Amino acid sequence: MKAAESIPPMQDFGSQAVRETLGRSTDVDACAGLVGRLNTLLEQAAQHLQPAGAGLACRVGCNFCCHLRVMVLPHEAIALFRYLQSRMPEATAHVVRRRVREHASSATSAARACAFLVNGECAAYEARPSACAGYHSLSKQRCEQSFLDPSLPTGTVALRSLQVVATALEEGLSSALRAQGLTQERIELHVAVADLLANPALIARWRAGRPLLKPTP
Repeated sequence: MKAAESIPPMQDFGSQAVRETLGRSTDVDACAGLVGRLNTLLEQAAQHLQPAGAGLACRVGCNFCCHLRVMVLPHEAIALFRYLQSRMPEATAHVVRRRVREHASSATSAARACAFLVNGECAAYEARPSACAGYHSLSKQRCEQSFLDPSLPTGTVALRSLQVVATALEEGLSSALRAQGLTQERIELHVAVADLLANPALIARWRAGRPLLKPTP
């Protein structure tokens, strides 16, 4: 399967995933279910598309990309919130909640570890957003170089074909979300989760077809 050939069916897969989750209910479990469905599709695509003899460089404990700014869709923020509140060990959740609030209130744009990065690993891997699940590197060295010096022109060596698939999935996802009358504005991860921690009623706001977060005065 070439990347270009995967686009139409992947759009269909994205739409189908929405219909079979948020199409039946827009509660927090449905949001988590949609994230899980899409992550599984991306994992399968990554294994299928990786170049012969090259392989993916991503491994447990390698977390250079976990210091990038991540924008999430409303259902992804809700899934992270749900995982944080009900699936994560309380000792870990306490640390993550504190970090989420600190990151959300900070105006700095400097690279920093994601609040969900605990002991070098993602503490919410099962509920990670598509921006994370759809990014795979072919070179740990290049990732490290970019992490140590973002001004270097080398950048990272991403699995481009997987990003094509991720884009196609998102197109199908967006179409289905519009059909459900659900907004899909992207929000900075920590800001979104921090606002949900402060006011879980925002979920009902999104389920009613309004933006997840209230506009800043």
